[in-house]
Amino acid sequence: MSGLARAFAFFTGASVVGTLTQVIKGKLTAVFLGTAGVGVLNQLTSVWSLFSVIAGMGFYNGMVRHMAEDWRREDRDAFRAHTSSSVLFLLMTSLIVTFIGCLFSEWISSFIFDDNGQRAGLVCMILVSVPVFAIAQVYRAMLNATRSVSFMVRARIAADVSSVLVLAALVYPFGLRGAILGYIGLHILFLGFSIYYTRQALGRDLLMPRLSNFKWAEIRRNVGYGINGLVAVAVGIVTTIIVSRWIISSLDPGANGIFTMALKVATVYLGGLSAAAGGYYFPTLAASKTNSEMHAHVDETLALYLYLIPPIIVVLMASGDVLMRILFSAEFVPAAMLLLLILPGDLFRITAETVGMPLVVKQKLVVSTGLYIVWAAIYMSLVTWLLPEHGVLGVAAAYLISQIISAAMLLVTVRVILRYRMSSVCLLSLMRGYIVVGGAAAALWSLNDKVMGYLVCIGLLTAWRGRRGHARPSLQHRQGCRGDV
Repeated sequence: MSGLARAFAFFTGASVVGTLTQVIKGKLTAVFLGTAGVGVLNQLTSVWSLFSVIAGMGFYNGMVRHMAEDWRREDRDAFRAHTSSSVLFLLMTSLIVTFIGCLFSEWISSFIFDDNGQRAGLVCMILVSVPVFAIAQVYRAMLNATRSVSFMVRARIAADVSSVLVLAALVYPFGLRGAILGYIGLHILFLGFSIYYTRQALGRDLLMPRLSNFKWAEIRRNVGYGINGLVAVAVGIVTTIIVSRWIISSLDPGANGIFTMALKVATVYLGGLSAAAGGYYFPTLAASKTNSEMHAHVDETLALYLYLIPPIIVVLMASGDVLMRILFSAEFVPAAMLLLLILPGDLFRITAETVGMPLVVKQKLVVSTGLYIVWAAIYMSLVTWLLPEHGVLGVAAAYLISQIISAAMLLVTVRVILRYRMSSVCLLSLMRGYIVVGGAAAALWSLNDKVMGYLVCIGLLTAWRGRRGHARPSLQHRQGCRGDV
């Protein structure tokens, strides 16, 4: 098994546990808060995400890259200087950002809910955990940079499982405020477990930051990555907030709850991919000695994803209405139809993110960020066109169309700038994955007979799995067939 496959297996195992805990949390919030409460909670967590990104200055990828270089050189002093500088700097920025957020909480509430600031207290309440999250990301970066995969997985699983108990104890007596407290508890637990497992993996001498080790030079090393990460992620979160605000204003918080729950179900399995990308894929690309080696890693990763993900998507689409009823409540059943548009869109999103990662590694940050901003503009433009007439179904359609355009833009850009050319084996895996997911979505959408739709899905998966031997390209073969650029 390749290193990527092992990392993906570890992270997917953690993602399975995370998915189960998310399901339990989703059930708890759905039952006790309803669609309207879920719509409000998701808007609050989106605001929290935006502030946490600003507080983190987008330094995460830079921290991983520079710590990985220090660790590879076995320079523990440089590693310690970078971690100490990052913890102290991000603690300061996160406290400032949290204070500003609470100071303007009434305006924020009015902007995201159109409620004249009535939920200002809830906004301030959820922002309290931003500094906790910012510090935890440094310890997560330490484990990622050293490829301490098993310790990362343990920290994530321990926090996820423990946070379920915290939420269960708080959501029933305190309702929405209890759910927010449970969200805060998750980040406190993750920080605690991350510190514990970082000590286990790297030793006590690298654990705690020291003011004497703070160096502005270490902060400046992350500025380039920070600008890219800050802008790119912030644009995505702001886009989500604005779209949800439009749904709330045009329809109601309940409609936003249905849409955000569909997004959550559609993307929850991506946790393993995101963790693998940050914990293994990105450092592996950064460690590539030649462009041909980097391109081969892209092919291997993309083919692996397109081998593993399509059956998951088809199963989720086919069982959407049942899942919504069992996992959440009957109020959320309308979200099942949205999955037929959002899940195929995710397949194009995965393609774009995987192929686009070399742009970040090669520090083509303006190009990478610019393309993401273009995607956000396309998505929001489509939402303004489709929402008034088609409601949340139009928003889901806008998501699918925008992700298709984004994938096409990334493929062309990486081909032109980095001379990346997808292998025929990888291209075949890509096309087969698109066909099986698109065919299943079309069948489930158009056929009134659910049994017939299920049979079509089974037939597509059977035919597709029959050629599984062509799923992944050989890294050694790719390196032998292409010279360095």
